[in-house]
Amino acid sequence: MQKEPPAPRRARDWSLLPLDALASVFVRLGAVDLLMAAGLVCRSWLDAASVPDVWRVVDMESHEAVLTKDKDVLRAMAKAAIDRSDGQLRVFAGNEFVTDDLLKYIVKSSPTLTTLRIVSNCEDYTKRLVSVIKEAPLLELRSLELGDINPTVGEMLDLLRSCPLLQVFRVRGYHFDIWVTDERVPRTKFAGTKVMTMMGKWGDKQWRHVAMVEV
Repeated sequence: MQKEPPAPRRARDWSLLPLDALASVFVRLGAVDLLMAAGLVCRSWLDAASVPDVWRVVDMESHEAVLTKDKDVLRAMAKAAIDRSDGQLRVFAGNEFVTDDLLKYIVKSSPTLTTLRIVSNCEDYTKRLVSVIKEAPLLELRSLELGDINPTVGEMLDLLRSCPLLQVFRVRGYHFDIWVTDERVPRTKFAGTKVMTMMGKWGDKQWRHVAMVEV
């Protein structure tokens, strides 16, 4: 007697998942994918995508879509993500699309920001970053990572003064006019910074300097 083929498994209706379960899935999905798709599928997904916990980490540095979308669109996406975090943003990462105005928006809207990572090849970006952070110090920031920039001694000190709880400070650029042992930089200024990493390039040689600063 021929056996009947098993009944096909019914596709799971993800829209029926509890709100907290959907939100947990969306946390793993990431801000960029969420903004582009998941929050638009159905009402329950839209509700889950509106939970502030989902937006505590907004990484828009190297996602495939970030490399192809217009910068104005990326700035609008970043603002939407920040708004949805409702002041609970902990981590933000971005690149050249992050303007002074967007940076101000991030800083002023995110009092509990602990990690900031920005990659920008704009010549005066550090100066502009310092200006923004001096206006609104990042009092909870623990980690600051900057790529493709070349800070001066004064800019480094201004950043450290404005981030009193900073524990990790990483800078990657083409060249620097500063070393941690530079006599112009009082060691006490780095007393709360546990790890400072500087990576750069001089001519055809790359170098990396890591300072482990005792607290």
